[in-house]
Amino acid sequence: MVPIMTDLLEEISQQPAALSGLRKYYASPGAIPSKGLRSLSPHWPPTVVFTGMGSSLFAAYPAQAYLTEQGVRALVWETAELVHHHLKVLGPDTLLVVVSQSGETAEGLHLLKSLPAEARVLAVTNVESSPLAKCANLLLPMMAGGQGAVSTKSYTCSVAVLMYLAFAIAGHPPSPLTQEVMRAVVAQENILERHDVLMPPIVEFFNRPPYVALMSRGADLATAYEGALILKEVVRVAAEAISAAQFRHGPMEIISPSHRYLLFARQGKTEKLLLKLARDIRKSNGRVLLFTDLPFDDPMNIRQVQVEPLRLGLGTLVDSVYIQLLAYEAALRAGLEPGKFAIAEDVTREE
Repeated sequence: MVPIMTDLLEEISQQPAALSGLRKYYASPGAIPSKGLRSLSPHWPPTVVFTGMGSSLFAAYPAQAYLTEQGVRALVWETAELVHHHLKVLGPDTLLVVVSQSGETAEGLHLLKSLPAEARVLAVTNVESSPLAKCANLLLPMMAGGQGAVSTKSYTCSVAVLMYLAFAIAGHPPSPLTQEVMRAVVAQENILERHDVLMPPIVEFFNRPPYVALMSRGADLATAYEGALILKEVVRVAAEAISAAQFRHGPMEIISPSHRYLLFARQGKTEKLLLKLARDIRKSNGRVLLFTDLPFDDPMNIRQVQVEPLRLGLGTLVDSVYIQLLAYEAALRAGLEPGKFAIAEDVTREE
């Protein structure tokens, strides 16, 4: 069956090209000027505070994980909470990285107005004429191209830009990152080319449940949070992102065969813990959709999706494409127009 091309599917399909163009730009010398970057904080390396709302916030998890692994203090903070409750955490040794697709969300504009005059801002935005871009001391373009209501290209491009920034902050050459981004581009293309073969069994197993929990650890929490958001936006299902560790602290009590549990288990420090959780959910009659680059031979109540291995915490560049396509297909089956908001706005202009 040939998929029906809608605005959402078209934007999902444009991700490899957008990511490839971004890779070429940020792999070029001077794309992130070292002198301009270092001028943003008198202390180097600084404490890095990534802030955004929705997908812009979740995209920062891989960069945060990379920086902390290098011994650089890095925090991911929701802009609404930062501006109203935690603003004083921003000091002279802080590098504030504000991420926003539109560059004009209500919380972001409030933050810019609330900062002291001497504050320095690094902006990552898709709209270079936006208020955020104009106020920034250093601008890193997101380079996602036109983006509709639901974040697809802007999410994956944000992940990549923030990782290039993390490499620059750590003082590392970007060549290993550029290689992994290229591998992600090829993997995305393969998924999209085989969409009509790969997705039907995944959609059948998903079956638009009344509740979905998306779980992982570390950098791959980005996929859990972004996936929960897009399932709520597109399929209108109750989707919850939760760390796999937190799920064991009580939430396991709600395990039900009618629910679905999406687990992202990639090679890393906690791979065995994630696979064990998948087995334990299965033992309690829960049904698990398992995205993994690891061998797994326990298929009862588990639909395994074998994903392309990626280093540097960049698995979300591949896994999120699966979730976007799942949301698109599930919405069509439910009679919904994929990616069309009924209540929310494309740009959130009210706090």
